[in-house]
Amino acid sequence: MKKSDKSILMIIILLLVIFIPASILSIYLKFNYTPESPEDEPLVITNGEKYADGKLNFYNSKNELLGQYTCKVAPCSYAKNFIDDSNYSIDYLQTTESESQIYNNRYVFISDNNLVYLYDIVDAKIVGTYKNIKNYNNMLGQNYMIVQSLENKWGVISIEQEITTVIKIDYDFVGLANILDESGQLSSSYFIVKENNQWAIIDNEGDLMSNYLSYDIVSYNDLVISVKSGDTYYLYDYNGKRVVNELGFNYISFLNNYINIVDKNNNLYVYDYLNAQMISEMFTLNTTDYKNAFTSSYDEATNSINLTVNQENYTYSF
Repeated sequence: MKKSDKSILMIIILLLVIFIPASILSIYLKFNYTPESPEDEPLVITNGEKYADGKLNFYNSKNELLGQYTCKVAPCSYAKNFIDDSNYSIDYLQTTESESQIYNNRYVFISDNNLVYLYDIVDAKIVGTYKNIKNYNNMLGQNYMIVQSLENKWGVISIEQEITTVIKIDYDFVGLANILDESGQLSSSYFIVKENNQWAIIDNEGDLMSNYLSYDIVSYNDLVISVKSGDTYYLYDYNGKRVVNELGFNYISFLNNYINIVDKNNNLYVYDYLNAQMISEMFTLNTTDYKNAFTSSYDEATNSINLTVNQENYTYSF
């Protein structure tokens, strides 16, 4: 064998020694490699951003990173409220838009892929899928959230260590009247619901507290419910009977168990439904902007009402 042939043979043998094991290793890795799931991915160091590089970052009150979520469709975000109350006559709390809070350092609502996901940060998984959410921009207490299903039905869930359904997700509308509790949050004892074009009040266990009514519910107190049809307000008791005036009013609002009424002649007065009597003078208004025409407040400590109308102040004690 010539010297040049021997050199070629040696090179061939050397290449075989290198490439055969490498090929075997490549084939082995191809069939035995298991990609990391999102839950296995290590946390990426962040600079405090809520969103970066297709991921949402979640922090506790000390700004420590709790976990991350990889967007299905980037960019994604913390979910925001969808307030549909303006489509109806309900007297609702109008607030500044804010993002979903993080509940118990574990749960957060995420807006991604045109849906709202309830995400478990600890277990790194989606535990609920909704069309919209509403808690009046974090003004609803008890860790309640009003949610809309993908079938356009509304209900209420509670977000503690476990997720529970408080009010069945079966209604065409669920909302809260602008009534604040002692903590300054929206009272969640009663909810206003719409079902099959009928309106009612239910409690936070889903029990029916009033008869169904044909008109949009505006608000309520412990004694009566205000509704609106067109430009006219009416009062109903909880048994579904129209009360005080069959012909209705131009405007109604509540002060504890007392009622501000503007009658069809545009006269304002404060009414005590329990004792069926007016407790103020009658004031003629020269405007139909009733929410700004007067102010009134109830002082529980002194059991009195303070009324300001036509730039004059009046106090009524009981």
